[in-house]
Amino acid sequence: MRTSKISKYSACIILAANSLSASAQNAIDASKYAQSNPLATARSVGFGGALGSVGGDMGSLSVNPAGLGVYRSSEFIFTPGLRFSGTNSSYNSTEMNDNGTRFGLNSLGFVYTSAVNDKDYDRADWKAISFGLGLNRSAEYSRNYNYGGKNYTSSASQYFEGDAFKYPNSTTADPGTPAYLGYQSYLLSNLYTTYVPYNRGIQQLKTVNEKGGATDLNLSLGGNYQDKLMLGATLGFNFLNHKVNSTMSEETFTMNEVDSFDHFNYTENFKTIGTGVNLKLGAIYKFNDNFRAGLAIHTPTAYGLTETSDNNINVSSLKYGNNTVSTSPNEYNYNFYTPFKAVVSATAILGKLGFISADYEFVGYSGMRYKLDDLNYQNTLNSLIQNLYQSNSNVRVGAEIRLDDFRLRAGYGYYGSPFKNKLYQGDRQDISFGMGYRFGNTFVDLAVINSSYKTYEQPYVLDGALGYVQPNMASINNSLTSGLLTIGWKF
Repeated sequence: MRTSKISKYSACIILAANSLSASAQNAIDASKYAQSNPLATARSVGFGGALGSVGGDMGSLSVNPAGLGVYRSSEFIFTPGLRFSGTNSSYNSTEMNDNGTRFGLNSLGFVYTSAVNDKDYDRADWKAISFGLGLNRSAEYSRNYNYGGKNYTSSASQYFEGDAFKYPNSTTADPGTPAYLGYQSYLLSNLYTTYVPYNRGIQQLKTVNEKGGATDLNLSLGGNYQDKLMLGATLGFNFLNHKVNSTMSEETFTMNEVDSFDHFNYTENFKTIGTGVNLKLGAIYKFNDNFRAGLAIHTPTAYGLTETSDNNINVSSLKYGNNTVSTSPNEYNYNFYTPFKAVVSATAILGKLGFISADYEFVGYSGMRYKLDDLNYQNTLNSLIQNLYQSNSNVRVGAEIRLDDFRLRAGYGYYGSPFKNKLYQGDRQDISFGMGYRFGNTFVDLAVINSSYKTYEQPYVLDGALGYVQPNMASINNSLTSGLLTIGWKF
């Protein structure tokens, strides 16, 4: 063990204290927990999720609970799904690909409906009351990606070097800090300068494996008043699970004359779990047999989250051999509040032929907030969110064609970037198709949806005040394809 002569490090208290990414990246990652796109039932996915005023579907619990007012009978459904993720990245003129597959349960639940009988129907003001209990998958984080290339202007090791330069007057370093890890692993010299000869060229590679998602447990109540006004409310409990394993690697082209540095790998492991609660209120008004419109309001989700992280670095050189230094697991508890959301929708009923539907969704991303123990960092991070984010608009359109007991569906969704600067993430587009068949009290639906969008990521962030040259951004094209099968029974 080397004797350290650098200062104590004031670790960032949230979202990976020792990450190669700066705190700005934490604000960028906040949008991941704020974005939701329920993949509940194959029926709703088949017509693009534009069910805000369609109703009669378990997906309504997560979008517009007034859709419960459309039910005339009780229902039980479950929806397994298969998800394929693919990425194509570009960094320093080098192209790379990765992909992954995941199987899971997209929705499970039932709706119990109490409807008046035929002889009392005309006299009753409330035609039907429905209670819904269901699990809906609201977000999916699983994906694998990697990018890399040659670099002659900077090195990720300068992140560790820069941390040492911040505190020149101390004689000790806290274990687990970047400076400590770099020094103890022989990535840094006795003068706390990097051994990596990046000016002669290095090969860089970053690999990221993400798992997890968010699931909503919805308790919903809805009713049909005079066959004109449908009202509904959902109390939602959200369960979030997100794991990220990333490794930054560098390998020299030519051995350093001083220590013959060969390569290093820096691995970061993060896990975030927690629960949240929100409220959704909705209404659908039936103007006539051919047209109805809906409105839904979603309050921010108040999350209580726990994050654990641990890091390790392995450095190999001919002079110092192979050295590995690991940190002890860190745990931090904090609160996060997602943005307010509003959904306006309209549906044209084409008689027995089917329908055409559209949703407009407004999301106030700049209203996201962290609540931390460290008030100074809390204020800094929340100010950064306001500077990075904007309110955005999402549009979904879809149609269903009915051919006796057979259904054909198609949909399209456009989701605007939540960032003021699309340097971080571009707009997303969804294209979906589906079909279904009804026989007796049983129904089966099948849908396929493809989501495509581009994200941008900096492999590491260096302290510009020290004169470091920042690395280029990597561009990552993401393509996510999901297949869903819903089986249901009416009773």
